Amino acid sequence: MAEEEEEEAGAVEEGASSGGKSKKKLILIVLPLLVIIACGVGVFFSGMTENIVENKNKVDENLIAEGEEGAPKEGAYFVIPEVMVNLSNRGNQKPIYFKLNITLELGSQLDVAHAEKMLPRIVDSMQFYLREMRLEEIQGSMGTYRLKEEILGRLTKILAPAQVVDVLLKDIVVQ
Repeated sequence: MAEEEEEEAGAVEEGASSGGKSKKKLILIVLPLLVIIACGVGVFFSGMTENIVENKNKVDENLIAEGEEGAPKEGAYFVIPEVMVNLSNRGNQKPIYFKLNITLELGSQLDVAHAEKMLPRIVDSMQFYLREMRLEEIQGSMGTYRLKEEILGRLTKILAPAQVVDVLLKDIVVQ
């Protein structure tokens, strides 16, 4: 009988130690899963997934725009007349002139016809926006990029529902 009690006590100790091992295994599995989930939630709420979704949508749009033969859909181009303004300056500075030549890449020839009708509004918007700019805002590649993006945003609103694909800067002169 004493031997049976010793065996049962040994079995209880083994069960306790295996229970401890199972808790460790559980922690080693659950903890990394919780860390991965927390990282995923952090990335989602940081807004980084928006870029991924936008890029996927652009790819989908490009695939839709392709014809049956796989050739990309042809766009159309619209040349905006040269815009020349004097930039905003401080106090006693001499005037700084800014000349800009732009071509718009539009979705179709129908969009070009719409842009021709809206040309006075396009020129007005460009004049209004460019006159408020300062020389520091357009210097360097980042300044040019911001200028291009701002013009694209403004002209997309003006020409809606026409599709403005891109703004092509042909000539930029600061004097």
